[in-house]
Amino acid sequence: MGALGDRARRPRAFASAVRRGASRSIQFDAIRIGALFALFGSVTVTSCSREATPLETSQSSTIALDAATNRLWITSPDDGALVAVDPETLEERSRILLGGEPEQLLLVDGVVAVTLGRASSVALVDATSHAVRRVSVPCASTRGLARLSDDALLVTCPLDDRVVEIDLRSAIVRRVLHASGSPTSIARAGGTVFLTASRTGLLRSFSVGEWSALPLAVISDAPPVLELDGLAVSTRALETRSGIAATQLDAITGDPLGGLAVTAYQRVDHDSARDRDPARGGYGSVVDGAPRIEPLLTGSCGTRYARFDGGARVFSGPSAVGFGGDGAWLWVAHRATDNVALIACDESARERGAGAEADVVATFRTGRGPRGLAVSADGRTAYVDVGFDAAVAVLAWDGVRGGVRTATRALRRTLGPDVMLSAAARRGRALFYDAVDTHLTPSGVVTCGTCHPGGGEDGLSWFLHTNGIARKLRRTPPVWGARPALAPHHWDGEFTDARTLTQTTIVELMEGDALLVDLDAIAAYMAELSPPPVRPRDGAERRRIDRGAALFASPAVGCATCHVGDLLGGTRAFDVLPATADADATISAVQVPPLVGVHTRPPYLHDGRAASLRDVLVTHNVADRHGHTSMLGDDELAALVAYLESL
Repeated sequence: MGALGDRARRPRAFASAVRRGASRSIQFDAIRIGALFALFGSVTVTSCSREATPLETSQSSTIALDAATNRLWITSPDDGALVAVDPETLEERSRILLGGEPEQLLLVDGVVAVTLGRASSVALVDATSHAVRRVSVPCASTRGLARLSDDALLVTCPLDDRVVEIDLRSAIVRRVLHASGSPTSIARAGGTVFLTASRTGLLRSFSVGEWSALPLAVISDAPPVLELDGLAVSTRALETRSGIAATQLDAITGDPLGGLAVTAYQRVDHDSARDRDPARGGYGSVVDGAPRIEPLLTGSCGTRYARFDGGARVFSGPSAVGFGGDGAWLWVAHRATDNVALIACDESARERGAGAEADVVATFRTGRGPRGLAVSADGRTAYVDVGFDAAVAVLAWDGVRGGVRTATRALRRTLGPDVMLSAAARRGRALFYDAVDTHLTPSGVVTCGTCHPGGGEDGLSWFLHTNGIARKLRRTPPVWGARPALAPHHWDGEFTDARTLTQTTIVELMEGDALLVDLDAIAAYMAELSPPPVRPRDGAERRRIDRGAALFASPAVGCATCHVGDLLGGTRAFDVLPATADADATISAVQVPPLVGVHTRPPYLHDGRAASLRDVLVTHNVADRHGHTSMLGDDELAALVAYLESL
C-alpha cells in the first residue's frame, strides 16, 4: 500500500496511492530512463532529494484507509467478505459478503475494487452505499491491482498468465494481455507500470503510454488476448546465479521518488551446490551468516536487510511493502516471522545505492501471518492486516532506533458464518507458515510455505541430500495433493500419510525436531485445501477441449488408465520415463500425480525436465510409455493439451 491521504486535503483519496504531487508535469522520458536503470542495475541512484516532487503511485494491498468514509477496508478470504473497520477503535462497522476468497483491494474515487482468488470476476464496491458491481474477466482468479488512469484499472491473473484492463465507468474488460511466469503483483509509479512474475523471478516494466496505445478490444464476452511482448517491455531477472531463484514476488510498491519500484521477494538456494555436506543439507540453519533462504529487496532503499542471528532482524516470508513520508520510510511485512520491518529510505539511504544493506530502524511484532499494510502519509504509522489471526494491528514508530516493539493497538475480528477451513485446518495453516517456532525450524529461515506458497508449489526442482534423505533432484509437488485419497505421497511414494510426510520434512529439511508440533493440524490444512480454479471456456475453445477429453478417455491413448478419480491422480507408481544424464534425477517408478490444476505447474515431471505439457506428451514420451501419443496428429495433440490446461 502507498501512503494514506490527508483527510482534509484529499477527501476522495484512494488507498495504496502515495500523496499526489505535480507528477503529470514530469516528462515521461525521465521516468522511463529511471525505470530502466532500476531494472538493469546499471547506475546507482544518487539524485533523489527530499525536495523532489513525489510521483503519483498506485498498488494494491489487503488493507486500505478510506479518508472519505473514515474506514479501514480489509479483505477477509476465510469467510469471503470485505470488512470495514473503524481506524480509531478497530471495531467492525460493516461486512459485505463477496465470496470467491477476496484477495487484494484498491480504493479509487469512492469505489473499493476487490480481486477474488477463486472467482472469474473483480468486485467494485461503492464505499458509501455498499452496492456491488461485478466485472467478469477471462481468468480463473485475480490478485493484484493498480490504477492505470482516471477510468481504468490493471488486474493480474496469476493462474492464467494474464493482465486485464478494466474500465471503471462501464465495468467491462478493455484489454487482455498474456504475461508468462505467473504475474502476481503490479504497481505504477508515475508513467511506468511494474509487473512481477513469481514463477520465473522476473520484474518487468512498461510505460502507461505504450499500454494505452494498444488496440482496444471489441466489447464482447471474449476479448482477444494480446501479447505483453508486443510492448516495449524491460525485463530484469532478480536472480541470475544457477541454482538460485527469486520466488514469491507478491509484494510491490511504487517509489514516489524517481518512479522506480520496490519489490520484496524470497531468495532460495534450491540447487547451487550438490557437494554440500549432508549434515548441512537442510534449509533451516545458517552457516557462516549465510542462510539458504532469505528475503531481499529491489529498488533504492537497499537490498539485504535480514540477519538470522537471533536478534531483532530475523525476517522471513515478505508479504507486503508500503511507503510513507513521501518515500522516506519503507515498511515490509513478513508472514512467516510475524513481524514488520521499518526501513529508512531517506536521502542518505538512497545515496548509498540500491545494492547497499538496508537501514532497518525498528522491528514490530504482530499477530500471526501479517499479509497487508496501509502506511500513514508521514510514514510513522502502519495499519496491518494480520491474516491468520483475523485481526487488525496499529504500529506506531516513536522515532527511536533499534529494538523490538509490539502493536500499539490490535483487535481480533470475528469471522462470518461462511468459513472455508475448519478450526483445525486454520491452526495447521498458521503452522504451515511458521518460522518462529523453533520446533519447526531453529533460526527463523524456512517454513512449509516457503516452497509451497498458497498450498501449491514454487515451480522449482530442489536438490535434496541430508543425513536422512538420499541424493535426489525433485520437483516441488502441490501440497493440496497430500490428501488421503492420493496416498502414498511424493514422487516415489515413500510416505504413507500426510502426517509422516510433514514430520520428515520438518526434521530433515527445515531442521526442527517436530516436538510439540500439531502435525495433525498441518495434515488437516493440506487435506482441506482446494486445487486451483480454472477459467470458463466456450465456443471453439470449448469444442477443442471436448475433443481432447475424448482422446484422454480413449483406451487407445491410455491416459485415463493411470489418471483416475476426481483429481485425475493415482495411488500407484509406474516406470514411464526415459533415462536421464542427471544421476540425481533418476527414479525407478513415478507416483501418478493429480492432473487437476496441471496447467499452473510448469515445468513438468518429477525433475522438471519438461518445459510444457506438449513436451511431456512428445519429447519425453519415448516408446509411448507415458500414453500412446505418437499416433496423434498436431491437431489432436493440441486438443489433448487444451483439455489438460482446462482441468
